[in-house]
Amino acid sequence: MASKIERLSFSLNFLSSPDSQGGHFEDRGLGPNGQIRHISPPHRHEVSLDFTRIQLGIRYFMWDTLSMSLDLPYDIKNQKAEVDFLGGNQTPEDREAILANRDIHHRTEIYTGLSDFEFSVDSYLENFFRLGGKSVFSLGLSLPIGKIEEDPYRLGDVGKTHLHIQFGAGTFVPIIKLQHSLKFPNNFTLHGSFTGRLPFYENGNAYRVPNELNYNLGVRYHISNFLALNAHYAGSYQHYGYWDGERDPNTGLIVNSLLFGTSVRFGGGYVAQFNLIQPLGQKMLSKDSDTFKNGLTFLSTLSFPFMI
Repeated sequence: MASKIERLSFSLNFLSSPDSQGGHFEDRGLGPNGQIRHISPPHRHEVSLDFTRIQLGIRYFMWDTLSMSLDLPYDIKNQKAEVDFLGGNQTPEDREAILANRDIHHRTEIYTGLSDFEFSVDSYLENFFRLGGKSVFSLGLSLPIGKIEEDPYRLGDVGKTHLHIQFGAGTFVPIIKLQHSLKFPNNFTLHGSFTGRLPFYENGNAYRVPNELNYNLGVRYHISNFLALNAHYAGSYQHYGYWDGERDPNTGLIVNSLLFGTSVRFGGGYVAQFNLIQPLGQKMLSKDSDTFKNGLTFLSTLSFPFMI
């Protein structure tokens, strides 16, 4: 499957998800002495996030049917936070307390850093489970590289500055993945995959990240040996995360999307891919939960072999 001079390959991925929207109603303020107090009428924290990921992927074939992969992501998270007073008649003192409370929860800031690396061993199989076609079965781990935060709800309840955005799980998370492709006449190929992330213990800040399942199914049409079009349905199920056994209200959701794209093959084994991801819907598992809602996401990938 891998030639003698293409045992090592690289990929460079660029993902951009601009202007994801979030926010929630709030009825608390922060006094000048750091005390939390109730304020009426309620208001809203309006928060948006521009998310960018640049990721280097490395794959090495030990044999034609067995490889090792390592993904190294770097994230840029540009957060903007505002207050909507909802036309309320809060006093100037109350509004100052509302803004001070916003600033310990959400701030207009840019956060950057490495996220958790992912390592896997990948087995390339023919006619897996007698399905025909080709399969890739992967077992891996996320490596706790990204920065983690303390419990933001506990800190917020005592009037201390905190951050909901994290860059990692803080634990080694097992990852299992199965990909399958099946060729049909007339240059069509059917693709499908399932990826499960199965955390099983808390990190050093007593947080256990959610179990996740990602799945997709789609088709690729080869216009020529150098150009192909693809369309996929992509879904994601995220269970709840827990802070020291208490459910994290920013977790627990189901997301459905459509992906459209193209791939172009150049000389020397270079392949460029360009994809657009359009969300179809997002549903929280609990009605009292909230998180960011994504808009259009853009994904481009350049992959190429390293001749050895």
